[in-house]
Amino acid sequence: MKLFKLLGLATLLVGYVAVAPRPALAQDSDADSIVVLAKHTEAKPNDPVQVKFEKFKVTKAKFDPKKVEGGKATIEIDATSLKTDSDKRDNHLKTPDFIDVAKFATITVDIDKVKKKADKTYTAEATVKFRDITKKYPVTFEVTDAKADSIRIKGESTFNRLDFKVGKDSKDPKEAPVANDLTIKLALTLKNT
Repeated sequence: MKLFKLLGLATLLVGYVAVAPRPALAQDSDADSIVVLAKHTEAKPNDPVQVKFEKFKVTKAKFDPKKVEGGKATIEIDATSLKTDSDKRDNHLKTPDFIDVAKFATITVDIDKVKKKADKTYTAEATVKFRDITKKYPVTFEVTDAKADSIRIKGESTFNRLDFKVGKDSKDPKEAPVANDLTIKLALTLKNT
């Protein structure tokens, strides 16, 4: 199922990947998570590499858990909190070669125009702001739980890291070791603010 293609931008940071064993996905638990999966331009045995954002927050949320349509939310992702299984890779992803966290530390995603697609599936428009670029994406997500003042959503979407000028645009694996298309997986609890 598709979700927050916009968040995919965050995933763009995955511009650099090294070979290492891969851990279980953060989404395998009930904890909130935002993880970008990246494959190498030339496939490696440990693909996909997981890039986790350890710090993110829902800064605004307005919706009725019984009728999610028309809801809105804003999510801020701390790009400096990215973590893989390699400190060397993490440090390289944070440089101007990729995310440039010294200049672009925050990824902002505004969600609105939420419409029901199926029983627990919704579509929305996500506006992603990152690296002085603003892009709008159609997204799809599933509501996996609803309480009196919150909902839990899960989604997965593919996006292109070049949308936000992350890494080089090249077919040469030495210049662009990470494939252009990345997958973002997320699980979030949204509470009305």
